[in-house]
Amino acid sequence: MWSRCYAKLDMDTAEKALLLGRLLASRDTFTAALANVSEVQARFKPSADRWSILEIVEHVAVAEHGMYRLITAYFEPLDEPRFGRENEFLERLGLDRSNGWEAPERVRPKGRYASLSDAARQFTANRDRTITFVRDCQDDLRARVVNHLAGQITGQECLAILITHPLRHLDQIRELQADPQYPA
Repeated sequence: MWSRCYAKLDMDTAEKALLLGRLLASRDTFTAALANVSEVQARFKPSADRWSILEIVEHVAVAEHGMYRLITAYFEPLDEPRFGRENEFLERLGLDRSNGWEAPERVRPKGRYASLSDAARQFTANRDRTITFVRDCQDDLRARVVNHLAGQITGQECLAILITHPLRHLDQIRELQADPQYPA
């Protein structure tokens, strides 16, 4: 059952279409990059302190679920929307891997999925649930605040992070694939 929207303010139709397009595009870009990765390649780790592709996809799937829960269930409503930082999260923080956020323990890889296809399928299911929520939600997500690694942010800012999160880790996957020891 989808969470109900509780804020009093409506999300703009054009803005919703833009968000939905970005959610779909980042989902499709991320999953397309996994299409030709074998299970051997998915489990490759150049060192013990680096994540494999399988672990990265597990992390992205679990984080997707967590951020969805933030914007649908673990938020505080605001009387008025808080505008301002969505573009910063989309353009700078979301894709910039130099800012070095450390994943909280609850979203770190723990071997939750037996295969890359299982992890990718879970990410897709989680993203599709987020897309359905955004499509059906009539509320302005800027009228919700959530607690995130980035601090107290609006639901809209959390959604911006959620959109770019797989793309941020796609760069990490490409770094693994460029490693000289990466299996052929």
